[in-house]
Amino acid sequence: MPTMVIDGREVTAPPGANLIEAAKLAGIEIPHFCYHPALKVVASCRMCFVEVTQEVRGKATTRLTTACNTPAADGMVVRTDTQPVKKAQNDILEFLLINHPVDCPVCDEAGECKLQDYAFAYGTASSRFAEHKRFRHAKKLGSGIRLYTNRCILCDRCVRFLRDFVGTGELSVTDMGNGNEISVFPGKPIDNVLAGNLPEICPVGALISEDFLFKARVWNLSAVDSVCPGCSRGCATSLDVKDNEVQRTRARENQAVNGYFICDDGRYLYHVIRHETRLEHPAVREGDQLRESNWDHALDVVVSILAEFPERVVILLSPFLTQEEARAGADLSDVLRGSVLGHVPNAVQEAPVLFPGGFAIDGDKAPNSTLVKNIAPVPLQELAITKDTVVLFFNSSLRTGSVSPPDAEKLRRAGFLAVIDVLRNDITAVADVVLPGRMWAEKSGTFSNSAGMAQSFGAAVLPPPFTRDESDVIGDLTRRITTRISTGCGAKS
Repeated sequence: MPTMVIDGREVTAPPGANLIEAAKLAGIEIPHFCYHPALKVVASCRMCFVEVTQEVRGKATTRLTTACNTPAADGMVVRTDTQPVKKAQNDILEFLLINHPVDCPVCDEAGECKLQDYAFAYGTASSRFAEHKRFRHAKKLGSGIRLYTNRCILCDRCVRFLRDFVGTGELSVTDMGNGNEISVFPGKPIDNVLAGNLPEICPVGALISEDFLFKARVWNLSAVDSVCPGCSRGCATSLDVKDNEVQRTRARENQAVNGYFICDDGRYLYHVIRHETRLEHPAVREGDQLRESNWDHALDVVVSILAEFPERVVILLSPFLTQEEARAGADLSDVLRGSVLGHVPNAVQEAPVLFPGGFAIDGDKAPNSTLVKNIAPVPLQELAITKDTVVLFFNSSLRTGSVSPPDAEKLRRAGFLAVIDVLRNDITAVADVVLPGRMWAEKSGTFSNSAGMAQSFGAAVLPPPFTRDESDVIGDLTRRITTRISTGCGAKS
């Protein structure tokens, strides 16, 4: 591994690392626009100039070079703060700001913009450019992405991402000279499931997501580390919160799972948190109607049935449960001796997708299938459900249609059906007791992805007041049934 000196600090870099990555190891930032570790290096922005002293053929030479396409080499001496470096960076920024509008107060990228940060850190307050700035209209590119062409610095990240990483290539640099701009091919807008990454890739405010447009200033957001529940891949995400509402989802780097990116399905899944079909109150069936109830009454109804017919109980776990909730369900099954523990497979299955850049989307659209199948191996289709069966279905599915029609028909045969869920659906409509759970963004827990990797996440927002964490509900049921059994009020003799 090459060892070099960067700004007086000795650094040992992994083989093949460039100077930008080597400097990171020493806690030194080399400014850059066009470089991204997941994309091909083009060295077009020239912002990453550094001064390198290196022995060549027995003679020490010093030169300015771009750090992004210069491999770290043994014996290098690198300086990022010399006068030639500072002048080069200042000249590049002056050039980039010639036509760039100073519209930071209305730009959604303000607070996250590299051009804004670098202008403060490496630029000057004056410019020699006295002519009128070029003006171009904003345009929609497709997939909810807008291009504010005036702000574009032609770093080419977006083009390389779609061409090389995604493999769809909807964007290109058109025209020549001063007329250069990013554009889609005529009649072929952006249409792929990774398009939502474009605003995050863009180092300035040129590419903006319509989903986040004018929603909030980024310095008013609180970021919470989370895990995407959209499929069994388990991508690392950040939920940005303001006023107890998730305003957007961003990709969080995790090289073992998703690298730097997430798919649009997971990115926009946060909208389900405040969905109009959200369950917010317990309900108990009275005749043909489900009536809103309180937690004590709803749980007492469930416990009375469980205690009376423990040998008829079937406990079903959903792949949307967290690891903690699934284990709590298994513990309840142990308390109810004679009960059967199984799972309801996720019916939402699609073909897995692998992109040229290595990013993958799993076909199983549930976050915890692997673990739930290990805890409760028997699927619902192998279980006998009759009018004498008492079914507890711990679901909390974020997707409609997550229960297949044959499984749904089996559940309808049960003599008594209690469901923990987060959205109204065909199963909650026929249940005898409905208990409102919480979304992944409203609780802490752990998902185990398809590779068996366990990843924890934290609560980002407060839940609706009359919902409860599924682990808490299952634990409460376990305590109540244990008390009932221990006091001799259990099953009939």
